[in-house]
Amino acid sequence: MKKFAVLMLTLFVAFSLVACGNSSEDETGKTEGEQRVLKVDLFSGGNGEAVFTALAEAFEEAHPDVDVQVRIEKELPDVLNRENATGQYSDVVYYNLGQPSQYTETQLLNHEVLDITDVVEAIDIDEDYANSRIVQYYGDGKAYLLPLKTTPAGFFYNTELVGEGKEYPLPTTWEEFWEVGDMAKEDGRALFTYPTAGYFDNTYNALLKQAGGEDFLFDVMNWKEGVWDTDEGKQVIDIISKLVSSDYLYESTVAQANNTDFIRNQQAVIDGDALFMPNGDWIVSEMADTTPEEGFHWGLLPLPAMDENSERYVGSMTEQIWIPAQAANPDDAKEFLKFIFSEEGVAIMAENGNVVPTSDYMERVAAMEDGYTKEFFSVYEDATPAFAAVGVYDVSALPDFDRSAVVYDQINDLAAGTITADEYRQSLADAWAEVAAHPVEAEAAE
Repeated sequence: MKKFAVLMLTLFVAFSLVACGNSSEDETGKTEGEQRVLKVDLFSGGNGEAVFTALAEAFEEAHPDVDVQVRIEKELPDVLNRENATGQYSDVVYYNLGQPSQYTETQLLNHEVLDITDVVEAIDIDEDYANSRIVQYYGDGKAYLLPLKTTPAGFFYNTELVGEGKEYPLPTTWEEFWEVGDMAKEDGRALFTYPTAGYFDNTYNALLKQAGGEDFLFDVMNWKEGVWDTDEGKQVIDIISKLVSSDYLYESTVAQANNTDFIRNQQAVIDGDALFMPNGDWIVSEMADTTPEEGFHWGLLPLPAMDENSERYVGSMTEQIWIPAQAANPDDAKEFLKFIFSEEGVAIMAENGNVVPTSDYMERVAAMEDGYTKEFFSVYEDATPAFAAVGVYDVSALPDFDRSAVVYDQINDLAAGTITADEYRQSLADAWAEVAAHPVEAEAAE
């Protein structure tokens, strides 16, 4: 009986060891013999839903031991914040800087974004993008965000109405731009409109670089006190003020510059009631249902030059992808980021209308079939891209500070005539002084 008991105990222990061995977990939390899970989360409503499905399928084919789980959430920051609070993290996040929730900026400020310098050094990325503060957010020489696509963002217009041999000439300087505005006004048209004030973001980047170069753009984006009291700062505000003045702005712009009615301002360009507006390449598909099949074609104008001898600039939008510092599977996450910049990844992105900022992205665009992407990117032949990221500041010391409200929402007040250009500029100057008084140590996440 004792021998039987010992035998049974021995078998039980052996079985337990085997069972434990079969269910041992690796660092990703997945059992041996199973695929490693790569959790990729993105915002619903962006440009990446279809392309990320294609990227995931291609990555899985090249990495059969990885199961890429793409999740698309309309309220992505809320979902991720709830999960992060319980210790759950994505492996890859596709969520841009500059969103109302400030989710990505908050993760950066809290040092919750993984250092991906090794990824950026391993891929074929354009040098200007690699060295930008969008990638090197802290300014410490290390990379944290990867710009997986880029697109020019200037003033969109109807090429059947504006251009050589059309009703209005295409302006190349601000002086010519205002002259076109005077011509349009005589015809009962407006020179300018904007969907919502937030669409001035890329216009600001280009204007700042135009007025004072890369250093001035950097100083403004990084809260240098006194920047709005300079001649360059005043020049930028003067141009913005003139754009939204009653002399040149579509009269219904402010009333419609909200999340519900903004399309009406865009429609004003299609209908010929306004000539130019700031926007991005998505305007083509966004307004496809109300765009005439004949007699209308979108064009993209870089910002007019200060004078005929000055350089021209155009805002350049990027969309960012990154890895949480506490990701369970950072190794496969890094490989996924590298895959986007591979020949196969770049091709998949291009098939879905996205241009990856590789070192030869302009040559790739030139080789594309004729179409809007090729046309829009042609602005870089005559204009230099301008892009930047907003620098860090002490959120805990300024919990109620809202940069978007200070910089953009007040443009509506400027357009409505409830504040003057000087009052707007002084408001910016005061805000910058307040933020400059609460700096943040720009140290990398550990």
